[in-house]
Amino acid sequence: MLEFACVVAVSTATTSVLGPLVADAHYDGARSWGAILAAYAIGAVLGGMVMLRFRPRRMLVAASLAVPAFSVFLFTLAVPLAVPWVAAASLLAGGCLEVFSVNWATTMMQEIPPGMLSRLAAYDLLGSFALAPVGTAVAGPVADAFGTSAVLAVGGILIVLLTVAVLSVPEVRHLRRQLPAQPAEAA
Repeated sequence: MLEFACVVAVSTATTSVLGPLVADAHYDGARSWGAILAAYAIGAVLGGMVMLRFRPRRMLVAASLAVPAFSVFLFTLAVPLAVPWVAAASLLAGGCLEVFSVNWATTMMQEIPPGMLSRLAAYDLLGSFALAPVGTAVAGPVADAFGTSAVLAVGGILIVLLTVAVLSVPEVRHLRRQLPAQPAEAA
């Protein structure tokens, strides 16, 4: 949950504050930023469609490996690359974060008893989104102090490092999808 809380803080800071600053300074403002965010949303829809068929055996590994794609988006904004490249990275980030979300939700449903699932899911979401306002509030002042590109680059590196830390946990690497019991064939 701590990893995703940090990812949410960085992503909210990027989409709400830092990205618009880059779009205003290096692109044609709202038009470019709108296209980049639309690509993100399209990526999320495509990621959801992929997850209709893709059923990884190690759900938490698949979820965690999808998260650093958001770093690619941050790095393209930090440079900043041309809008089509940033939009492509945004599309990838949206798709990969949807892969994370589906695998995380599936893992919770598999591992948490049904009678406790709604309460634990609520705590999980609260913890995951708790840092979003903090990310948004500090993004502007930190960008003023250190530069927007530097803050985006550090955010991307932070996401990669957090992913490595999560993947170093044996329970994350070894958790496997439980296959549903097959009905016995009629004799």
